[in-house]
Amino acid sequence: MSYIVPFQTIGLFENTFKHQINKTSGKIEDREFVFNRHFGIGEDNLPIEKDRYRIIWMPGCPHSNKAVITARLLGLDSVISIGECGILRDPRGWVFSEDLGEVDPVLKIHYLDDAYLKGDPDFVGRSTVPAIVDIKTGAVVQNEAWDIPRYLIVDWKKYHKENAPDLYPVSLREEIDETIEFIKTKVNAYACGFARNREDYDKGYEMFHNALDVLEERLSFKRFLHGDYITLSDIHLYVALIRFYINYHLVFGVNKKRLNEYPNLFAYTSELFKTDGFYEFTDLEKIKKHYQLSAHMRAKQGNVYGLIGTGPDYRELFEKGDRDKLSNDPGNLYLREGNEGFYSEFYLHKDVDEEIKYLNKFVIKPMENAGKSTFQTDLNRWGATLKDSLKTIDERLLGQKYLLSGEISEADTLLYITLKRLDYIYYHLYKLNDFKSFDFVNLKRFESDYEAEKGDQDIINIIKEKEEAYLNLDETRNPYGIVFKGPEE
Repeated sequence: MSYIVPFQTIGLFENTFKHQINKTSGKIEDREFVFNRHFGIGEDNLPIEKDRYRIIWMPGCPHSNKAVITARLLGLDSVISIGECGILRDPRGWVFSEDLGEVDPVLKIHYLDDAYLKGDPDFVGRSTVPAIVDIKTGAVVQNEAWDIPRYLIVDWKKYHKENAPDLYPVSLREEIDETIEFIKTKVNAYACGFARNREDYDKGYEMFHNALDVLEERLSFKRFLHGDYITLSDIHLYVALIRFYINYHLVFGVNKKRLNEYPNLFAYTSELFKTDGFYEFTDLEKIKKHYQLSAHMRAKQGNVYGLIGTGPDYRELFEKGDRDKLSNDPGNLYLREGNEGFYSEFYLHKDVDEEIKYLNKFVIKPMENAGKSTFQTDLNRWGATLKDSLKTIDERLLGQKYLLSGEISEADTLLYITLKRLDYIYYHLYKLNDFKSFDFVNLKRFESDYEAEKGDQDIINIIKEKEEAYLNLDETRNPYGIVFKGPEE
């Protein structure tokens, strides 16, 4: 889908938000989320089922960004798939322009609007993201943008990954809810960006920057909004701040200061940006293009020629920070939940048989699923699940030589062989090239200890497996019959 389309005047912007314009005040008000059933037990609630739903997001949208970051942090993308719309709407709505044939590979639709109409044939207005779609029916069942992250935390807890972060601690819930309400109402650049007169713009300008001043002070003595650990509040604030950094300052006119002129807010945003879960779902260029090239925003901004701003310089986000000095627990970003979920039986690690079951379900199965993936978001989700599991195993090996004791077991042999297959075979053939096993300090030590006791026969066998894996590919997938040589550790 082309980014540059013929320029249309302000009538396009007015028409896009016509259902949200208050006829008395003239302000563009928040959307009404018509699919508002909750998840839970009972006929009136949406059933909580593995592989039943698909979260549809769009990289430019802050609301959908919150949903997928939360799902990733909790490991829920292993039981709820994720689909991605393109960053530009056409006159009918969001299009799956990033997918092959511009069709969502699971829902088999070109327009997200089709899933809205399956949910309500009388639906009018804008189809919005995030939207949770029931895969069985193809219908949108939930689109409450501000609340979906909380539902994923509270209602879907039984499917959270091992040692999942506690993003909504019971003791802090009232404080977190108040902070999110502050972010929703005060850290609202749209009050300026969508203002339809100078008076509303001025009010929004003061409100936005006053809120940033409050947060700048708060983050001068706290690593995160509620102290030492990342919570749901930080997810809500992060998606707003990263967009202020990229776009709001330039195109919404909240230009009293840039983000990097707020030292604490910038360092805080930079730390979150580099954190797992946040980083994977923050596509800086797509965010920039969404706001600056969407046809209705070009009309609002008078961007006749579809030009994109030359800044900011993203490299500054990667500079090393020192906000951990504000924490009483600098080595940890999260409080952790107890292992009480649906998969808790796998998390006991009590004997060899249970450990083998764990490895098969959370390491080997995701690897196999990645190898079977035929579209990008599916490969991404299984790669992320694999990484979660290997990080968890790496943490467990910090205090012990092997998985269950100081002696090699069948589970250790299975883990070792699986790690070598990842490094030698699946890294390339399955495109699982985010990491190799020896990038994890304790896994590397585990492999060295294992080889010291068992020798290198397993590696010799795996090199043979690798050759067979390459040569058994058909002519389409390996037209010249080349076998990659590496790695050399």
